[in-house]
Amino acid sequence: MENIETYREKVNSLLKSFLNKKLEKNRGVSPYINNLIENLTEYTLRGGKRIRPLTTIFAYKCFKDDNKIIDVSLSLELMQSYLLIHDDIMDKSNLRRGLPTIHKLYEKEFNPHLSLSAAILAGDLCSSYIYDIILESKFSPKEKIEAIKYISWILEREILGQTMDVLPNFKELTEKDIWKLYELKTATYTMQGPIYIGSILANAPEEKIKKLQEYAYNIGIAFQLHDDVNGIFGNTKETGKPNDSDAKEGKKTLLITKTLELCSKEEKEFIFKNWGTKEISSKDLETIKKIIKNSGAFEYCQKKVNELIEKGKSSIKNIELRQEGKTYLLEMADYIKNLY
Repeated sequence: MENIETYREKVNSLLKSFLNKKLEKNRGVSPYINNLIENLTEYTLRGGKRIRPLTTIFAYKCFKDDNKIIDVSLSLELMQSYLLIHDDIMDKSNLRRGLPTIHKLYEKEFNPHLSLSAAILAGDLCSSYIYDIILESKFSPKEKIEAIKYISWILEREILGQTMDVLPNFKELTEKDIWKLYELKTATYTMQGPIYIGSILANAPEEKIKKLQEYAYNIGIAFQLHDDVNGIFGNTKETGKPNDSDAKEGKKTLLITKTLELCSKEEKEFIFKNWGTKEISSKDLETIKKIIKNSGAFEYCQKKVNELIEKGKSSIKNIELRQEGKTYLLEMADYIKNLY
């Protein structure tokens, strides 16, 4: 779609301008504050597909043609940075988008505890910027309150999903549990929230918002499922993340839950012994990959991604929307299916 890149460039430009203004506002208070905002700015601008702000923009453009939604869409990218910075800490990740995570950047200067503290503060500061963006937008006070209401809804569900994800119990999880985790942790803030905010601010009819949410649920879960497959089978150069981190962290994914359901008793014991082991060897990781593929779980997950994508697309194909927004949503679904 020709103008996706145009909007992505606008989002990047406005993000840079907003963060630079924050830096200038606080310059001179303390070199540590300067450094905090500089690190946050670099982290946010170092890449990323901008799926969330773009989805917000085009959900709005399913109904309206003006561009005042672009400013508000930045709040979703700042939310992404905030959540990822804290997620990197919880996952003990060293890389994000191919470069050091915030807490690893600080380890060049501080001890590990202070580095984690500084990264937490960077995430917290970014979370406050989410609301500044909305409050500075051109929407009415009532519309701003609606947007903030959905921001709070997204964050609450994301935190509940993250709680399910980080606390240990992957051995007992069912496929139903994983779907709920995916819904709370990813579908809400990747698709459902951005689409709610974009369509609500466009004063969209309730019945059309409902159809857009069917799309958002299915595409959001497909995004996480596809990401989990790439988390162990992906190319680090393409994903920007190590492909052994999910195994080391004992990530709760449909891929591993389905494997445990389908594999032999001996293979299950091998996974229980090694999944979630910080020192897992490359040899043992390769063995787990073979078990996943031989069990049929890999094929099952790929099939589910395709089913979710098609279900999401079919939910909006026959409803009347402005073509600019509708085309983006349909193409975004295919983009996620072919990601990496």
